[in-house]
Amino acid sequence: MTDLSAFSPENPLVLAGCGNMGGALLNGWLRSGLSRDAVIIVDPVMANAGSAPEGVACYANVADLGSTLSPAMVMLAVKPQVMADVAAGYVDMVNRSNAAVISIAAGVGMDSYQGWFGPSTPLIRVMPNTPSAVGAGMSLLFKNAAVGDDLATLGEVMLSAVGECIWVRQEAQIDALVGVTGSGPAYVFLLIECIAAAAEKTGLNPDDAKLAARQTVYGAALLADQQPEIDAAELRRRVTSPGGVTQAALDVLMAPERGLPDLFPEAMARGERRNAELSGKA
Repeated sequence: MTDLSAFSPENPLVLAGCGNMGGALLNGWLRSGLSRDAVIIVDPVMANAGSAPEGVACYANVADLGSTLSPAMVMLAVKPQVMADVAAGYVDMVNRSNAAVISIAAGVGMDSYQGWFGPSTPLIRVMPNTPSAVGAGMSLLFKNAAVGDDLATLGEVMLSAVGECIWVRQEAQIDALVGVTGSGPAYVFLLIECIAAAAEKTGLNPDDAKLAARQTVYGAALLADQQPEIDAAELRRRVTSPGGVTQAALDVLMAPERGLPDLFPEAMARGERRNAELSGKA
């Protein structure tokens, strides 16, 4: 099956970790029709707090699931620094049930997952971003050779529940794009900060300045999204009257060597180097 009906009480989806991103994904699946008895959460914080969504089983440890559970899939949604320890607890379950494994951890490569679960285990590595929490995420997916067409389609369905997703052909693209789609929201938030600060300097009170900044960015993004056939550069040109106010400002923002067209590649390269350092590839 290639939709969320692939999961059932007999062959559930096991969600290992239900923090901000895992919780956003779970909420998206439940909104899209995933049966609450077809998913099991393993998260000690949530289990101890009793804060799991109503009707969804939640356990503190993978050992609590017993030795007979046969999940269709295990999603690893824990922090990279604890991934090795957490994954070790699922190896027997995955191998016994022939389950697929999906990970949303940054910096942990496919070689690690294949070393833990074996290359014959269907493995999908996903790089989502924080707008997934409001159903507007951008996720990158990479699969190993054991992933068939049906499972690949199911992976798309799962990530499409919280936004858009695209497959990459080489794992290096995920690492290279961490600083684009993964970190990208931070750059937009910085832009909102800067617009708000500029608006406040004109005399607007702080709340109004923040509203003006948020709505300007939201409106521009929505306009671009609703006209995907028009390139962003063309949309920019349509807003810019030659010799006008916008052009004067863009002359600063697009100045050679110190403007955004040159700063962004530099920022991306620095982020990529840091990602390599954190993942032990530098």
